Amino acid sequence: MKNIAIIGAGMTGLSLAYNLQEHNITIFDKSWRPGGRVSTRKHGNYLFDHGAHYLSTNHSVNQLNEVISRYNLGHVIEIDFATDYLKKEKTRKKIIIGKNGMNSIPKSIFENIKSKSYFNSKIIKISKNNNGTFSLFSEKEEFKNFDYVLICIPYLQSKELSSNFIDFTQVINEPSYDPIHTIMLSYKEINNINIKAGLNLHKDISFFMNQNIKFNELSHDCWVLNMSSEYTNNNIDIDRSALEKYAQSIFEKTFGIKNEINFIKSHRWLYAQTKVSYNSISKKNWITSRNNKIFLSGDWILGKSLSDAWDAGEKLSHHIKIL
Repeated sequence: MKNIAIIGAGMTGLSLAYNLQEHNITIFDKSWRPGGRVSTRKHGNYLFDHGAHYLSTNHSVNQLNEVISRYNLGHVIEIDFATDYLKKEKTRKKIIIGKNGMNSIPKSIFENIKSKSYFNSKIIKISKNNNGTFSLFSEKEEFKNFDYVLICIPYLQSKELSSNFIDFTQVINEPSYDPIHTIMLSYKEINNINIKAGLNLHKDISFFMNQNIKFNELSHDCWVLNMSSEYTNNNIDIDRSALEKYAQSIFEKTFGIKNEINFIKSHRWLYAQTKVSYNSISKKNWITSRNNKIFLSGDWILGKSLSDAWDAGEKLSHHIKIL
């Protein structure tokens, strides 16, 4: 049995913890809760899945679907979905959503794993001990004697943290992310919008989704909008008030909304989704140190979906089991 540190409690880190439960697992995350970009935000009586929006039923062979089914963490709904709103293309789409918001999925997986954890703990340094094990350091604490360190955070942060152990000159082309501004907004009255989610609402809004279909307790009309990655890149540090007014004006003009808005808030995801995956560049499923003791993985390995993030952890766990 090995002592294994997992840095990052997103879907890849949780996948590793789930698949390596026979070992002593310790999870570290700078956030106060598991899930990473699988985030459900609560503002008063409003609820928004403002990170990952749903899990596609197309990933039917994926282990993540099996875990969701085993622990009864989600359910399938069917909605009117615009595959391209600007081109007036739509379909009926089946999706998997969390029973209490999307973050309830990683939260429940974490609770079922029952591993040791340290949240609100950003790891800033890794050092190798004389006995060959590793120590991890946050700003306030030292955590000793890990046989393996599995780093599952955004690529550039992983690279900075592990640069003393991994030769990154071998990584000729690096994976990259798209940033995304997300807008959460709510209206006092329910708007009669038949399309509940979709793509390409506007050249500057790449995705939109109604939240009432996820949260039955919502009495007001709640929506989440994703600005396009191109718009976000060009306006990465835009004033939030200006961003929110712009997104609101597009949304209301598109659907002819006259109801009064009673809540709006934006959030910037710098590492929203994988743009170029590491596997597509290198055909490899992880990055490792020379001694195969420190590994880098994450949603940047295989692709941008929740299933891709989970699969990256599952693949690495199989490799670690045979070391």
